[in-house]
Amino acid sequence: MKTTKKYTLITGSSMGLGKEMATECARRGRNLILVALPGGDLQHFCDELQHTFLIHAVCRECDLTDEQELSEMADGLLAKYNIDQLINNAGVGGTTRFEDSSPEYLDRIIHLNIRATTILTRLMLPELKKHGHALILNVASVAAFGPLPFKTIYPASKAFIYSFSRSLSHELKGTGVKVSVLTPGPIMTNADVSARIMKQGFLARLCLQTASQITLHALNGVAHGKEVIVPGKMNRLNRFLIKWTPESLRLGLMYKVIQRELPEPVKILTNPN
Repeated sequence: MKTTKKYTLITGSSMGLGKEMATECARRGRNLILVALPGGDLQHFCDELQHTFLIHAVCRECDLTDEQELSEMADGLLAKYNIDQLINNAGVGGTTRFEDSSPEYLDRIIHLNIRATTILTRLMLPELKKHGHALILNVASVAAFGPLPFKTIYPASKAFIYSFSRSLSHELKGTGVKVSVLTPGPIMTNADVSARIMKQGFLARLCLQTASQITLHALNGVAHGKEVIVPGKMNRLNRFLIKWTPESLRLGLMYKVIQRELPEPVKILTNPN
């Protein structure tokens, strides 16, 4: 039998932006269903949120790229909980030459960033429509607005999320389900990510934001009915420049900038004797 409480479901919630969103939603009194990969100490995080904010938090460990796991998890949640908010945050990316990327690496990006978000949204939609007011927030990226060398699949996947969200938003008008898409720039999540961003140079550092800053932009934007949320003045300027700068010029510039993130080639020392 379903509980009468209402819940926000957040994917990718054991670290980074997802973890910060879970914390802020709990601070605002929302009950939570947190989904993340095994091994992220998710239960401890749920317990901490419940103790600190006096809300109810449920944790589910799931590999969203596994079709059966995703389906079974969704069925189990729908049978027990009233879910009126869905935040599709889980995603993965990286910086590498396409020819150096394994098919498994590329497939994981496609499955997690595109398929998991699409299918989970579809599975949750009938439940969301049962409520007078419901929310879907999909996390894309400012990379959705233009291609990026050495990231190839990532911006393409986020362009899909952006287009999917905008289309679905209009399709669901009048149903009570609001769809918003968040397009953050570079996020200061951990030392490795921050170091890679720093290599991109001065402009990238100007766009850099913390997960906390982006979360506040996102949740406040949703509260004010925004369908497209671009956090930060520099990222809004970035979006403008991407739109109006000739693509060939932009791609040439981004090639030079993002190439700095690539690992240095291994130098083979030869014995001079």
